[in-house]
Amino acid sequence: MTPPAFFDKIADFYDPLTHLYMFGTYDAVRRRILKLHRSDSQEVLDICCGTGYVGNRVRARQVVGIDLSMKMLQSNQRNQRRDGRGARLVNGSVRVLPFRDEQFDEVYFTLAAHEFRDLAHVLAEVRRVLRPGGQLVIYDLYETPNPLFRLILHTFYYYLVEQRCMWVYTRDGWRALLEQVGLRMEGLEAPYGPSALVRAVK
Repeated sequence: MTPPAFFDKIADFYDPLTHLYMFGTYDAVRRRILKLHRSDSQEVLDICCGTGYVGNRVRARQVVGIDLSMKMLQSNQRNQRRDGRGARLVNGSVRVLPFRDEQFDEVYFTLAAHEFRDLAHVLAEVRRVLRPGGQLVIYDLYETPNPLFRLILHTFYYYLVEQRCMWVYTRDGWRALLEQVGLRMEGLEAPYGPSALVRAVK
C-alpha cells in the first residue's frame, strides 16, 4: 500500500495531477460512476475518499468518506466549502472500517484498489458493512486485454504514477476476487484506457 505520508505530500496537487493522469476523462468518468448510484440509497460510504472525487457528489441521506491521509481530508474539506456540499469525513483505515455491520446501502471505491496487495481483506470489510443487496462500485486501473493500453499501464502508470506500488486484475480476476469475499460481480466496463468500472452486489 502507498503510505499515507505520500498522499500528505501531494494532497494540494492531487486533483490537477489526477486530471492529467486521466487524460481528459476526469469528468466523464465521474458522471459514469454517478449514473450507477441508486436513488433509494440512504447511507453511502466512500472509501479511500481522498479529495472527494465521488463522495462529495453523491446524493443520499448520509454520505461518509474515510481516508487515512489527514492532508487529503483537509483538501476534501476545502472542496466541500467551495462546492457547498460533501460527505462526513472520517480519518481511518479501510482495513478495519470503524462502522457497524450492514450499515451502508452503497460503497464507492475509486482510484485506490490497485494500491492494496491484500485487496481481498479490504473487500471483506466492505462486504461486512454493506447491507444485503447493497452495491459496491469500483473504478480503478485494469489489466486490459488491449496490448497498447496494457503497455501504458505497465510503464507509464506503474513506474511514474504509482511508483511501483500497483496490483491490477483482469475481468476474471475481479470476478474471482469478489466471489472470494462473498460479493457477486454484476458488470465490468472499460470505456477509457487501462481502467475499469466494476459493479458488485452483496
